[in-house]
Amino acid sequence: MVPYLLSIIGGVVLFKLTENNIHDEDLAGLVTNIAASLLAIPLVFILYDYSNYLVSRRLNKTMADHMTDKLNVILLNLIIIIRQILGIRKNLTFISLNKMGDISISQMIKNFKITPSQIRDLRIYYNELDSLVYHSTQTDAFTNSQVQLLTGLMRELSLLINEYKFRHNRRVAAKYIENIIGKIIEWLDSDAFAAMHFQQLLGAAKIDAKNQISSEKK
Repeated sequence: MVPYLLSIIGGVVLFKLTENNIHDEDLAGLVTNIAASLLAIPLVFILYDYSNYLVSRRLNKTMADHMTDKLNVILLNLIIIIRQILGIRKNLTFISLNKMGDISISQMIKNFKITPSQIRDLRIYYNELDSLVYHSTQTDAFTNSQVQLLTGLMRELSLLINEYKFRHNRRVAAKYIENIIGKIIEWLDSDAFAAMHFQQLLGAAKIDAKNQISSEKK
């Protein structure tokens, strides 16, 4: 803004000098035209920058909404896999999802059963989540606190996968699952759209899961 302001001030000063001190009409006309240019050019650029800002903001909002929807689908796919690992067979709803936060570690250990295909799916969604978070930092689609929450979720997923691969400690794995559930619930509770359109997002998550299975078979 500083160059624009200097140009506008210069235009006003030249105009005032012309008005009071230059009596030659041709010279006065020339200086007046220069003053008018100094006034007009910054205004044109300011209007351009502002219109470009409005377009960019609208585009960034569209991208942020798209990335949030995609993220919600990934998180619901993770919840579906976690429910399978814990042997939960009841229908998944927004209410039953929040109740998953009340499952005790001992109950998780009792029902815990994980398969290689589920670990493979967890890796797939971990990679998708990693890619999404990376791109969000390039576009500022998510706030710093949201990125911190998602990176924390990725860490818990990575620890769960490594626990299965190296140690097979059910209690430790159950603790990671508890943390994963808590972070997903925290995210979805903070997203009003996800709460209002939960079943729609769940349907999209199931379709995405079927597509993953189909691509694996190919």
